[in-house]
Amino acid sequence: MNRLTLIGMPGSGKSALGRIIATRLGWQFIDTDLCIERRFGKKLQAVVDQVGTEEFARIEEETVLGLTSEGAAVISTGGSVVYSEAAMRHLASISTIVFLDVPIHRLHPRIARAAPRGIVGMGEGGLEELYRRRFELYHKYAHSIVLLDGENLQDAATRIISQCGVS
Repeated sequence: MNRLTLIGMPGSGKSALGRIIATRLGWQFIDTDLCIERRFGKKLQAVVDQVGTEEFARIEEETVLGLTSEGAAVISTGGSVVYSEAAMRHLASISTIVFLDVPIHRLHPRIARAAPRGIVGMGEGGLEELYRRRFELYHKYAHSIVLLDGENLQDAATRIISQCGVS
């Protein structure tokens, strides 16, 4: 299949790695968060603030369900996409789903550098609680799991391409 969907926690590198992989393979790059930002004309956090998390989840699901299977592409999703079974079924039907498994100690500094950002479901338990809730879902939906623990982006992209058998 000439489509990869990258799932994982905020800060796991889905967008950055997706761009690199798409460029190397000559594929289209689709970032569902950017699709939502373009639709609303504002940053993701502003969209979440405007519509609330429940409506945002519906918008995210609608955005994913609107993706077609046409053409080779790397799809970068929002970290919360795994809360939608319909979205994940659709992604599985049009792509190979790859979970970018980044240890939580690597996520903290990345998220701090990128703040503020739209992180759906971040509550009082913070990143650790969010990680715990989503980890099982990422495993449930992934066709392939790639552990990333400190590689640079170029090396990580090479491993993902190799592990997923795409070219």
